[in-house]
Amino acid sequence: MKIKNNTILVSFLLIVSVIFFSAAIPYRDGFKNLQVLPKNISEKKLDEIMHQFNDGLAVNCDYCHVKDSKSEDMAFELDDKPEKDIARGMIKLTDSINYNYFRQYDKDSMLVWRVTCYTCHHGDPYPDTHKPAKGINLLNGN
Repeated sequence: MKIKNNTILVSFLLIVSVIFFSAAIPYRDGFKNLQVLPKNISEKKLDEIMHQFNDGLAVNCDYCHVKDSKSEDMAFELDDKPEKDIARGMIKLTDSINYNYFRQYDKDSMLVWRVTCYTCHHGDPYPDTHKPAKGINLLNGN
């Protein structure tokens, strides 16, 4: 009987300790200043999307983001560069195209992008705006 009581007491103290220490650990409340991407996005998925931007435009993080002046770490939450707002608009544009024409979702219920930054940018921050040499009529094949 004494062993059973000790087991219950130890189990109870262990549970209370876990609850107490869990409450003491600060919870990271997601990412700051996400305006277009889901607020509950995983770090892995966010990194994957950001790397698609890097590849699609052949740029680094500092193209849209700034460094904290004190720590020299990236301050991803700041909106100091206009490129970041342009990127948000481009996310909305590609999301709209993909949602309306290619609706497909991944295992995380996120829209799969068939049209990406690379579709127009081809690894250049400024996409080519020159008209093709000969116009193509996709409706009649000419």
